[in-house]
Amino acid sequence: MNRDLQLPRSSPRRPRGLRAGPASRWAYVPFRIVITAAAVLLFDQAVFAGQFLAGTFGSLHTHRENATVAGIVVLGAALAAVPVRWLGNGPIWPIFACLGLFGLIALQIALGFARILAVHVPLGVSIILLTTVLAVRAWRPVRPAAPPVAGQEPHGDTLAVARESGS
Repeated sequence: MNRDLQLPRSSPRRPRGLRAGPASRWAYVPFRIVITAAAVLLFDQAVFAGQFLAGTFGSLHTHRENATVAGIVVLGAALAAVPVRWLGNGPIWPIFACLGLFGLIALQIALGFARILAVHVPLGVSIILLTTVLAVRAWRPVRPAAPPVAGQEPHGDTLAVARESGS
């Protein structure tokens, strides 16, 4: 493709993947803690439902209250994911993943109150699985920021650098 026809980028590119400098690694810690707490709370949902089915009828109340707390904690995880993106130079998908998970939890609560257990139970299993995957991903190591190439600004426009070097 002819390079003369390409438009220059208006903003610098961010590196792909989880990359952070030493000063911005702290931005991941709140998200890791909050999403892990959400995973534990959502796993507890299955425990409380099992206790109810085993005859401990007070567990249904605990199941209901824990669902509300878990939903609030997942919203907190979405808020805790904001610094991961803007301060930690991380991906934006954890914010949207947490918001989507909150939507699923809201649907789950509505299905539970409507007693549509044929959808409530498998959706609950899916929510627990998705939250666990998200928590595991949150605890993966953050790669250090790539060192800048000689003569190139960090996170600079690669097209502009290629034009300057004559490539």
